Amino acid sequence: MAVWRDISLLWLVFLALIAVLPFGVLSFLAIRGLHHLRTLMKRYFPLIQDRAEGIAINTERATQKITGPVIGAHARAAQIRGFTRAIWTRRKNP
Repeated sequence: MAVWRDISLLWLVFLALIAVLPFGVLSFLAIRGLHHLRTLMKRYFPLIQDRAEGIAINTERATQKITGPVIGAHARAAQIRGFTRAIWTRRKNP
């Protein structure tokens, strides 16, 4: 009987190995893929950062060119409104 017990135990271990093996293989391949991706990112990430920084700078310049006059005109109008209110409104004597 001990022989059949040992054979069934080995059979269960074999079945468990078959059940777990795909997860191990997938994990191994995922780790290899992430390592490859990391080496690619070390090579290309500084280039991508420089491009993104250039795009951000150009976007900021364009935004300042477009919105600068509008904001300046609005600020000047608010300043003039404040001056006219200060001149034309009466102050109450405390």
